[in-house]
Amino acid sequence: MERPDILDNDEMEELLVKVIDNADVLKSLMGALEKLKSAGILDLMTGLVNDYLPTDVDFLGKFFSSKEFSVSLMKTLNVLISVMGAMGSEKNSDMIKGLMFNMENITDNVHAAIENPKKYSPMKLSNIMADEDVRLSLSVMVALMKGLGQIMHRIGP
Repeated sequence: MERPDILDNDEMEELLVKVIDNADVLKSLMGALEKLKSAGILDLMTGLVNDYLPTDVDFLGKFFSSKEFSVSLMKTLNVLISVMGAMGSEKNSDMIKGLMFNMENITDNVHAAIENPKKYSPMKLSNIMADEDVRLSLSVMVALMKGLGQIMHRIGP
């Protein structure tokens, strides 16, 4: 007795022809997946699926056919395409990876500042501004604000 989930020889040949005909598409897809994996995004998505998606088949059927899922999927794909586009540039890719791999350290420092805010006098601020990391961060923030402002002007309210 033949299993229904196994392809017969004709179906297997047809599938292999499609794979060969679309090898460039598969290579591009694998490249994108490798970048998502190296950035930790694929592991994050896998963890979310394993930890938060229910195993109830009826619920999953209703959920995946719902309008909310379709809208969420489209928004997610738009963001993913943007991230993949940004990752296409080596400069952007390095910056995104650097931020993502150091995010825990950054958030620890932010939380520490929130939990224990410091008072800064004008003189102390002047001394802090002499720090190379602070000057670089301030320059980055000003450039980021300028870029965001330009984008906001283009897309409007």
